[in-house]
Amino acid sequence: MVDILDTKAWKMADWDYSDMVVRDMIPLLNDPLSIQERIERLNEILKVCPEYYPALIELGYRHIQEGRDEIGKISIDKGLQSLAKYFSKKDLKDAYYDVCEFLENHLRFEMAIKYYNKLLEIEEDKAYVYDCIGACYSYLGDFEKAFEIQQKTLELCDSNHRFYCNMGWIEMLRGNLNAAKNMLEKSLQLNQTHEVTLKNYEICKLMLKNKQLKNWEAYLLKGMDYEDIKRLGDEDGEYEKQVQIYNRNRVEAFKFALMRNSNYTPARKYDILFTLNYVFDIIQKSYSIDYFFNDDIAEVRENFEPIMYRVILKTSDIDDEILGDIYTSLLEFYEFLAKQKVIPECKSLEEKMLKLKPEIRRKMLRYNEIRHNDEYTEEKKDKIREELFGEDAFLPFL
Repeated sequence: MVDILDTKAWKMADWDYSDMVVRDMIPLLNDPLSIQERIERLNEILKVCPEYYPALIELGYRHIQEGRDEIGKISIDKGLQSLAKYFSKKDLKDAYYDVCEFLENHLRFEMAIKYYNKLLEIEEDKAYVYDCIGACYSYLGDFEKAFEIQQKTLELCDSNHRFYCNMGWIEMLRGNLNAAKNMLEKSLQLNQTHEVTLKNYEICKLMLKNKQLKNWEAYLLKGMDYEDIKRLGDEDGEYEKQVQIYNRNRVEAFKFALMRNSNYTPARKYDILFTLNYVFDIIQKSYSIDYFFNDDIAEVRENFEPIMYRVILKTSDIDDEILGDIYTSLLEFYEFLAKQKVIPECKSLEEKMLKLKPEIRRKMLRYNEIRHNDEYTEEKKDKIREELFGEDAFLPFL
């Protein structure tokens, strides 16, 4: 068999692909490639060598990022077929894990399950694969299927503390708290220092004491006394840590609900979650002496205009689509919290957002006109920025 690595086509493709990767790492005077530009570059590479699997798999990733899941899957499959034909089983297994990790990160859990099932055909450590599949079903909201799969994991391997820990988490999702405690205790018998198990065990004991915390999602939405957090002080970073956990739990609960929302495609769900985290990150960094609680709808409503100005200034490629994503993500998040009775109704926020949208959009479009226009000096751009957004957009909210 001819070694494909020795062919001229492969070497040319490898050179071009490496050049593209280096350009991403060291852009120098060039702007990073957009997703569409990258897709075009990858297609050019594949014209030289149609079996060049790094380009095939990455092309699949980029199509999926653009919401073209079926086209992306076809390209990934071709890349995996090339790996299976010319490379070792280890290379192929590593690629399957990388593909599944990408899909999970982009909320394509159903697609990830399909690839994990294919991986079962070649992976000796089938328990680990089943463990991954169980986690995917958990995020899809099929907790019974997740439990069934995790049972297979433990049948194949009853000596891995992580597998018991994950079963404990699934039992908390199902609301079987005593069973969860039992699984977590078995995990600790195997490894007394595993951080995730220790944390989940304390959470499970807390849930057993509090009848209102019937399952994991209820725990993620549990209330917290703001004053208690502030009393912690921040000398050792404990205050900041607790706020981060509190905010992360709120978003994680929203993620579970979003994954069960049939109104959106997986691609749209990913965009909503990504945008929400992006906006919250900008808001959090805008606080100089305090920390933002992302369920504080009153704070968002009061400061929505300067928040949006800050987002416009920080987002160089912002357009109508991104603006729409910001509106959708925030409203979906606060509507979810309102339905769960975590916050009061969010109608007043929605009304203010809609009222401000025409003016926010006008300023966004105007700033886009001058943002990357070299005909304007930096001093002129600063003046226009101040005219559009005022000083409030450059100062902390608190």
